[in-house]
Amino acid sequence: MTIEKAIDNLTFDAKIRAESSIAALKYVDLMIEDFKVRDASSKADILLDVFGLLQGLFVAIDALYQLSFTATKYKYHVNINQNRNLRQLKYLRNDIVGHPTNRNYEDGSFGFSVIIEDEITKDQLSYITYIVTGKKINRSIQTVSFDSVLKAYELEKNNVLIDLERYLQNTPHKTETTGLLVSLFEQSLNGVFNLEDLELIEVKFLRENNLPEGSNHRFLYRLKLLKEVFIWKDEQYQEVINYAAKQQILAIYKMNLDINSKKIRIPVLTMPPLIDKLYKIIKTNKQAKRLINNLNDMDHPLFMQDLDQLIKLIQDPSIKQLLLWFQRIKDRNHSFVIGKIIKDILS
Repeated sequence: MTIEKAIDNLTFDAKIRAESSIAALKYVDLMIEDFKVRDASSKADILLDVFGLLQGLFVAIDALYQLSFTATKYKYHVNINQNRNLRQLKYLRNDIVGHPTNRNYEDGSFGFSVIIEDEITKDQLSYITYIVTGKKINRSIQTVSFDSVLKAYELEKNNVLIDLERYLQNTPHKTETTGLLVSLFEQSLNGVFNLEDLELIEVKFLRENNLPEGSNHRFLYRLKLLKEVFIWKDEQYQEVINYAAKQQILAIYKMNLDINSKKIRIPVLTMPPLIDKLYKIIKTNKQAKRLINNLNDMDHPLFMQDLDQLIKLIQDPSIKQLLLWFQRIKDRNHSFVIGKIIKDILS
């Protein structure tokens, strides 16, 4: 069965929206094929092709989100942020082309990113991020390979369509993951973190949602994060790591409730003393509030500058040391779960 046939049982309005999304994906496929074979020689032709391709990819990713939302009422089947190549598209769209990020810092420095138009080719595009402090200008260049982006997009698109097709073919079933997640959370409150519990939840979730192994579903991605957090040990900040694990458990618990159309109040976690202290500092500081927005993504063009400025801004020695520890984290998944705590601290 194809995705076109799989949407037949949707309500009239949902089916129309799904058909529109599928049509957009097909049009973008045609654009991509044409982009690959077009022989653009002049600069104007190259720019037209490249910006046309980027706009097409933006439309296609929106179509994937819309198709997922139409078919499931949520966007959990699409997980663009897991793919570093596709995240580059997000930066181009949100922070460089569509709504350029201009960051002004309390010490008088400022940062922004721009595309290097003279270096655009059919193969790649580069953008440069400037951090200006007085007369000192720091520059960092990022290059986006279109071949890598297109391969990543094709893979993500195909995975999403397969997942949605299988989801729509799914028959009513007994749901066991909700109870298992409640048990997982209760154990975490007692400091118990068992990898075997995560393995069982993964098996049950795949079966209940008719998903293939290797699916990029956001629930499974967060489950993978949890596996890494469960075995992460640190002599000084273990309480913060355990808090991050509990947050991720609640995140997948909420996803599971949404998927199964259940409305249950999500428990509120008690912040560890260090996180509570950080919360009180950020809550009363407008500049700090602006600096935390991208701290869950270490690949963001302004991640390091924002974090540097936050460290300079905060005077409390214990919080400064916590942020310096966060800054030293090299593992992307570890950085994500700690950065997520900071980004969402006021939520």
